[in-house]
Amino acid sequence: MAEDKPRLARLTAIITQLQSKRLVTAREIAKKHKVSVRTIYRDIRTLEQSGIPIITQEGKGYSIMDGYKLPPVMFTEPEANALITAEQLIAHNKDKSLYIQYKSAIEKIRAVLNYTQKGKAELLSERIYIRSEFKYQKTSNYLIQLQSAITSYKTIDLDYLALNEKQSKRKVEPFALLNTKDNWMLVAFCQLRNDFRTFRLDRIQNILTLNDCFEPHKLTLQEYFAQKRKERKQTPDIPLTQPTITFVSNKKNSTMKKVNIEPFKVIGIAVRTTNENGQSGQDIGQLWGKFMSEGIAGKIPSKINSDVLSIYTNYQGDHTQPYDTILGCKVSSLEQIPEGMVGQSFEGGTYTKFTSKGDLTKGVVYGTWSEIWKQDLDRVFTADFEVYGEKAQNPTDAEVDILVAVKG
Repeated sequence: MAEDKPRLARLTAIITQLQSKRLVTAREIAKKHKVSVRTIYRDIRTLEQSGIPIITQEGKGYSIMDGYKLPPVMFTEPEANALITAEQLIAHNKDKSLYIQYKSAIEKIRAVLNYTQKGKAELLSERIYIRSEFKYQKTSNYLIQLQSAITSYKTIDLDYLALNEKQSKRKVEPFALLNTKDNWMLVAFCQLRNDFRTFRLDRIQNILTLNDCFEPHKLTLQEYFAQKRKERKQTPDIPLTQPTITFVSNKKNSTMKKVNIEPFKVIGIAVRTTNENGQSGQDIGQLWGKFMSEGIAGKIPSKINSDVLSIYTNYQGDHTQPYDTILGCKVSSLEQIPEGMVGQSFEGGTYTKFTSKGDLTKGVVYGTWSEIWKQDLDRVFTADFEVYGEKAQNPTDAEVDILVAVKG
């Protein structure tokens, strides 16, 4: 195998690589530098002979003696550009604590750039723009604190507001952090439920890191995912294909039944959109973002219950034409409609009910609608809606009822 870089540069890079992890294998080093493992053995011996305190763990890999540090290595121009680009991306991340800490770190990184690189970094910062409706909107401020709790095995107390606006207090053992397109999520072992649960960071109201440590859970994140897939596989009505979609009728093995919906009133926020060119995905996603981040459900007066409804109404024609989407809750009266919200009465009528089961973050509800659009339903296009109730609290394993207006 040809050596792709001068040996001196490779030796310096190997020292940096050894400082970046507790243990690095010869195979990892060889793969990164595109040389043979035998070449790496020779490089390690050279570094040892030059006084670098490398510790060899037979059959495992190499590490550098704790406390040994070299002065910072200068960044290459592509490396510096990558860091500046990441700064712009993280500015749009919805957790405030991550943005603050990264901004502090990037200032220290800029300090070690040479004069020419600093000028180019400043220019690049001015020439990168990330388009986003919620550029400065932060919906959580706990990511960095939770990262510390995960790595220190610290138990935390949290006040949590579920999607149905139900408050709860939980004592949890943080396990992992997941990032969806719009939000961060905490996977933790809930001592109240005696099982793993998922919590959205934008729904956490308060958090307290406790002094007591918990025993580390003996599974990796990959094993956790595999366990969840296995649980779903064992449930007969939830296939493993993505997105996960099932249709559930009122009786087992029976055809779809029509249900009668009584007249009802709703207060919430709305947007006019269309399914053409995927516009509804962007518009409704932003509407949900506003609904959650501004706590709209908690501001709606005279609510009948805590269920959140996503209503599709005022169709210009069928589902391929423009329509209104309203996110809100059922209310007993439309006498008091808060500023910036809308209120509307619906006549009810005959509906066909579907139930979408699976991971909301992977578009399971949209997948169900895609199947509904293919069906030969005698639709009337007055008002269709989704109901996000108690069974939709866990976004990765939710049940959402979809009601489609049809002729009686």
